Order: sequence, then structure tokens, then C-alpha cells
Amino acid sequence: MTHTRDIPQSFWRDEQLPWLELRSTWQSQQAYKRHHHSQLSIGAILEGETRCLCDGKDYHLKVGELIVIPPLAPHSCNPVNGRFRSYHMLYLDAQWCLAHLPALNCNQQLCTRDPVIHDPQLFQRYVNLVALMQQRQTMQITNAAQALLRSLPLQSATPENLSATSQYLRERLQTNLLAPPSLDELAHECSMRKETLIRTFKQDTGLTPASYLNILRIDFARRRLRAGDEIADVGYQSGFADQSHFHRTFVRYTAATPRQYALGRSISDNK
Repeated sequence: MTHTRDIPQSFWRDEQLPWLELRSTWQSQQAYKRHHHSQLSIGAILEGETRCLCDGKDYHLKVGELIVIPPLAPHSCNPVNGRFRSYHMLYLDAQWCLAHLPALNCNQQLCTRDPVIHDPQLFQRYVNLVALMQQRQTMQITNAAQALLRSLPLQSATPENLSATSQYLRERLQTNLLAPPSLDELAHECSMRKETLIRTFKQDTGLTPASYLNILRIDFARRRLRAGDEIADVGYQSGFADQSHFHRTFVRYTAATPRQYALGRSISDNK
């Protein structure tokens, strides 16, 4: 398998458009661990095939298809039988989306009944938006992104209520990335067995507490890398024991290296 650092991929960002980010990856066999994003994620398959597990359901994506993944929906999008695939992933800030979908309730959560879209015209609209981004057409990008968003089969729904235990775990894990409480400590605080704690959290969120903590750390790392912090500093700030651990975990959850992600800054910085 090709090393992640050798896979051609880019991350497009613009300081004038903080609500948008694009990832483009070519000829990759790299798999992801299950994770989630706070943004609305829209993927386009350009070559090969992808198997997507989203919210507990299995989808098989082919060239020309889009997939819409709601914010905070646990998912993984991995190659089929280890074969190469190429794709774009567009990330749109959830609140920006709701603000530009006046028919939906801004106090609710974005969702979709059928995340896979096979619509050649909509796929071409997505590709055209990517072309505008590559040409750095800021005003046109905003208009095209709004038009794409309004064409998607999105709904709003009341967020599912977490159990008191899972809500407590999320808050405790978010409090201190450098020295989070151990599972043994959390189990003691919740007056339950560690195994029961893990099972309850996974039933509620689709993730184990350990995976949730890693996602928090990787999200923090991405924010610091976008801000221009040094990779070595970011690994420590995010709570990883050493650079090797940071690098491995970042790759497992993003299918990119920290350096590949950090280089996305140059697109907007060097205008």
C-alpha cells in the first residue's frame, strides 16, 4: 500500500470563506477509522468505488455519485477490496447551512433520509463549484455553494437526546485534552462498570469514549494547523504523548498526514 504521505491530496481553504473547506484525494487506498465532523460533509466519487458506513447503514458509492453526511453522524468511507479511489469531500459549516436554508429550523439539526445521490446534473454542479474554488472566484464560490446546498435533500430534526451518562462523559472528555480522566475514573464517577459505561456511550453516539476523545483531539489539531501553528507544537497541544502517536492517530482518522493538512494554508496565504 502507498504511504499516506505519497498520496496526491490537497485541502482548499480561504480566510474569506471560513464556512467552507474542500479536500481532494487521488488514487488512495487509505482507510479511515469511524469518526464524525461538526460540518455538513458532501462527498463526490471521481474514480473507483467507496464503501460508506454512515449512522449504522452500509452504502456502496460509484463514480458520479454524491453522499451527504449530516453533522456529527458517525461514518467511515473506505476503499472497496483495497482498490484505489479518488474523491472530493466538501465541508460546510452547519450553522451557515441552516442560515441559508430558510425553510429549515435554525435551532435543529441537519439530516437526510437518503444520503446517496445519483443525479448527473447535481454532480456536475458540485464539480463546477470545485472548479471555481481552484480558480479562487470568491463571490462565485459563495453563490454556487448556496445553490448546491439548496439542491440537496436536506431536512431538519430535533437532535436526539443523549442519556445523562453519555452527556456527562462528553462534557468531561471535552474539558481537558491534555489530561482527560481515565475510563476507570469515569466509571467510578458514574457508579457503573467500565464495560457498561463504554457500551452506553457507544449506543448513544456510535463511538467509543476513546474514539470520541481522539476525534476531539484531531479536531483541535486541525484548527491549530489551519491557524499556522508548528506541527510539533500542535501534537503536544492536542494531548498526544509524542509526535509518532500524533502522526499515527491523525492518519487513522483523516487519511492524511498533519503536514499534508497544514499545507492547505498556503492556498489562501499566498494569494
